[in-house]
Amino acid sequence: MYVNRRRAFIVFEAVALGERIKPVQEAVRRVLYRHRIRDEKLFKSITGLVYSIFRNYGLVDYVVRETIGIDLGRLSPWERGVVRTIGYIRFFDKLLSIREKKRFYKYALMYLEKKGAGGRTRLRSDQLYLLTSASWSPRNRFEEIMIRYRISIELYMALDKAFRELEEDLGDFLEYSLKPWRHHVFRVNSLKASLEAIYNHLRDLGYRVERGRYSRQALRIYGSLGREVVRFIETGVLIPQDESSMVAIELLPLEDTVEIADLCAAPGGKTTYLAEKTRPKTRIHAFDVNRDRVKRLRTLLERTGVSKAVRVYHRDAREAPEILGGNSMDMVVVDPPCSSTGAIARNPDVRWRYNEEEIKEITRLQQQLLETAYKLARPGGYILYTTCSLLPWEGEYIVKKIIEKHGDLEIVKLSKPFKQSPILPQTIRSYPHIHHVIGFYYALLRKR
Repeated sequence: MYVNRRRAFIVFEAVALGERIKPVQEAVRRVLYRHRIRDEKLFKSITGLVYSIFRNYGLVDYVVRETIGIDLGRLSPWERGVVRTIGYIRFFDKLLSIREKKRFYKYALMYLEKKGAGGRTRLRSDQLYLLTSASWSPRNRFEEIMIRYRISIELYMALDKAFRELEEDLGDFLEYSLKPWRHHVFRVNSLKASLEAIYNHLRDLGYRVERGRYSRQALRIYGSLGREVVRFIETGVLIPQDESSMVAIELLPLEDTVEIADLCAAPGGKTTYLAEKTRPKTRIHAFDVNRDRVKRLRTLLERTGVSKAVRVYHRDAREAPEILGGNSMDMVVVDPPCSSTGAIARNPDVRWRYNEEEIKEITRLQQQLLETAYKLARPGGYILYTTCSLLPWEGEYIVKKIIEKHGDLEIVKLSKPFKQSPILPQTIRSYPHIHHVIGFYYALLRKR
């Protein structure tokens, strides 16, 4: 990538925005469109660089602190964007030439001067200059782990404990997580087109496409996405959704279902699939507490043509029994906030944000949401608990607790299409390195 002032500033801006907007790819897309970057090759180069920075940002923060003593937590987001970009380029980038790296260093100083006008900066130009000439290499086992797997020590220790309990190979998973995903996964909206028709159409246009391995509505597209695919996304024919997420809905016994509650519905992949499979006979009540995510949910409902089947509540899902009434739902879906450890290959910042205290809060919320689902489910009703986490304390432990608490809850045995959990054999797990999908946990419960 040829580096000029504009392109360097775009990278700094995208890295700063990536702290707030998830996934990182969405932050990059917003900045590129704001700057009217339409060239596909340049779009791909900038996206790749920013993605690599976030894949390494925890390591970059650590090395910057060790080499020149800057605590990035004390800087503003835009200052962190500059430091992380220059830190990554200095210590870990293997693609840019020395000349292009020097251009980045020069434009970083210019960006600092521009943004820091009026004294609004804690980052000094001499600190940035020191960073461009600093050197570092790992000195102990923990630093070697960080370098090898691009992962925080806290998360490594958590995954090590989890994989021992799950009787899986952590090394295989971590090595796989470093490999780039070569394909995009979509659900074909059966209300608008058949999978066969879309498959044949895209193949005739020259795309490399494959049918899903686990979901009958999944389509894998390799390489760049052209205008034809974008148009299908914008019109709700194709919905970006991983196969492991589609499978969650396909596990459900939906034949006699009328009332469904989806407690953590946004951004809407599962909700729209539920509506697609059950309309017009069902009423779906979709809850989410985040305003921006609710907005995205409403957009997807309209785009996919199922908005009339879903009532959206911008409310804390724990309030659902007061709104809908207890013992009122035939089916309750719980896909709560989690560590997202099953998605570290696709969401690079997950590698560095694991925090034990935050996980304790998350598991408490997960337990509360599953308890809410119990209150909502009618006798004979079902509860699906699923989460994109590889940690048993966000999966099997949560389910065990509620089963032990409520004698009228039973586990409905699942055995396909993924692996049975050795901790709770009636439940199943998908693994990225085995099934080539996002890692998910699935438990189906029935209220007697």
